[in-house]
Formats: sequence, structure tokens, C-alpha cells
Amino acid sequence: MKYRDEIHTSLNEKLESNLRDNIKEGSMLDIFSYTISDEMENMYQEIEDAKNPHLFTRTEGDNLDELGQWANLPRMDGEDDDTYKYRLKDWVYTAEASNTKAISNILLTPGYAANIEYVPNTHGCGTGTCYVLPPTYEDEAIEASLKEAKERIQDTVSPSLYVEYIVPSIRAVKLNCFLSITDVDENLVRSLIEEQIKEHINSIAPREFLKVGDLIRIGLAVDGVEYFNVMSILINEEPLNELSTVQELETKLLYDEIIWYGEQ
Repeated sequence: MKYRDEIHTSLNEKLESNLRDNIKEGSMLDIFSYTISDEMENMYQEIEDAKNPHLFTRTEGDNLDELGQWANLPRMDGEDDDTYKYRLKDWVYTAEASNTKAISNILLTPGYAANIEYVPNTHGCGTGTCYVLPPTYEDEAIEASLKEAKERIQDTVSPSLYVEYIVPSIRAVKLNCFLSITDVDENLVRSLIEEQIKEHINSIAPREFLKVGDLIRIGLAVDGVEYFNVMSILINEEPLNELSTVQELETKLLYDEIIWYGEQ
């Protein structure tokens, strides 16, 4: 990038060399040189703007929509600028049917389902599996989530690709907890802990962990709790022998109940 003063100095030096005379400051020739320098600086700025990819990150709103239309990748309903930019960044791959990046990008931020994740080659070449996590496990919610997943990828996959849709099976989480409280309503404290632990367990995303330490911190943070501990965790009635367990794609951890121990 060259700026006006640098260009002006260079022009004057060349003119003085060709004229074999000095150019006086403020003279007509000097003013003309400044005018040319201004225009050349603008030209250099245009070149710089055109070659800087970081300018894409500052594009937003309608300008971003226009860029998406040019790339034949329109914004989805309710999609924010950051998510849209992420998809546009990979527009070359997205334009190719059935590649993993194109399918994964179209499944970002689902409108109804809690999460949709695509895994390629689950049954060999030319196959894949969509793991569809509904917001609840009621029949209507499951049906709506599966419908959304199928509609999202129907224009992205090629007819030759076989896609399987799986709703993760439930892994019921039961806790045995010890609780000691101060002078507060024990039933209210238990209810608050149960509500917060249920929300935490049910919202664990795929590949994240259910950790005993996180559950203990939740219980201890409730007002009036003097002592709280998770004595054991059972998943589908099988004891968890580790301090954590991963939320797998094929299954879904769901809160079942807390069996309480301890006295006020």
C-alpha cells in the first residue's frame, strides 16, 4: 500500500530528474503532482480492499445476503450472520453434493430438533447416518425432528447416497444422593436440586461428559445446603464405576430420579 505523500515525493523526484529543475512547493506543477498522488492512493486502496479476505468477516445483514445469493447459498430462516458466514466460508464444498462438509453445514443450528449430526460411511462407502436428537421424546417431537433432518439434507445429498436416520436411545440416569441442610424447607431444597440436575443432564450435548463433580457443585450451590454428595449413579440400572461418562451420538442421557439419603 502506497500513500499520497510517498507517491507525491516519488513523482516530484522523477519530474525534477526529467526536467532537470526543482519543483517549487505550491507551484502549479506541485499541485498537479498532489492531485495525481491523491488518485493513485485511492487506486492502491481499492487494490488492497479487493485482496484482503478479512473484509468478508465484516460483511453483515443485506450485504451478506447478496454475497450468499451470488454463491447460490441463500440464508436459512432465522440464521444469524455468524452461522451464515461459517457456511459461506465453505461454499465451494457446499456446492458439491453429498460431501460431508456440505451435509454437516446444512444441519447447523436446527430450527426444531435439539441437535442433528451426520456421520459418513457408517455402513460402507455411499452411506451415512443422521443422529437426530429431538427436544423431547414425545412421539410428535420425534416425528417433527426426523422430518426436519430429512428436509434439510434432501437437496444436498445425491440420490445414490443412502442415509439412515436414528433417534438416540434413552439412557435413564438415576442418582443416589446424600443431603444435609440447615434450617430450611427440605422438600423445597430437594425440589430445586432435582430441577437443576435434571436440566443439566438433559442438556448435555453429544461428545460432552456427565461428570459427578458437576452434579455435586449444582447441589452445593443451592441455598440452605450444608452438605451434598452423589453417592452413586445408575444408568439404565447399571452402576457407573467412573467419575464421568460421555454423551454418545447413539444414545441420550435423560434424568430419571434422585433417591435421597440423609436427615435435616
